[in-house]
Amino acid sequence: MVSKNKKFFKIKLLIIVIVLIFILVAGYFVFFNKNPSKSSNTNGERTVIENPVKQIIIKNTDSSGKFNSQAVVLEGVKEFNGDYINYILLALGIGNLDKSAIFGNPKIEFLLDNEAWNSELKDGSLITKPGEIEKKDLRITMSKEEAVKALISSDISQFMKNSVINGRTKIEMIAGKPELYSKGYLKMYNSLKS
Repeated sequence: MVSKNKKFFKIKLLIIVIVLIFILVAGYFVFFNKNPSKSSNTNGERTVIENPVKQIIIKNTDSSGKFNSQAVVLEGVKEFNGDYINYILLALGIGNLDKSAIFGNPKIEFLLDNEAWNSELKDGSLITKPGEIEKKDLRITMSKEEAVKALISSDISQFMKNSVINGRTKIEMIAGKPELYSKGYLKMYNSLKS
């Protein structure tokens, strides 16, 4: 009778140890694992991406070097495309986000003048296209005009922070905090909200 209880105790202990190991491994991948294939240049060189409204600014600049911001905003709204979103996201630090071993790629949905756009960071590349996205992490709601104004501002991060504080832009966390943390969002989100 005693040997049966010992055997049951050993099986129970083994199951507990296996579950604990699984929890520790899962916790590591959720909170500490960073994607080694993240796009970064090992030579220390920086990739420079041109502002997508640069040509519109040049076209609306007078001989003294001043540009007509109202004309730039109007034309920028007309020509709005995914490059505008990519540039804003890169300025906000989306390149610092990572794929989560459990939750997958970072995914952001934009609502711009009630038009849905989505961005996904996949294998180090930012893919942005019109439409909604499944299993989004964040939703950013703003007007196209506000997005273009961000692009012509001297500091996009500060402009976006002020836009959030003043209620012109809304950021909604859709995914839970563990998922957002595992992908690296919380630092970006908190920098815009504070």
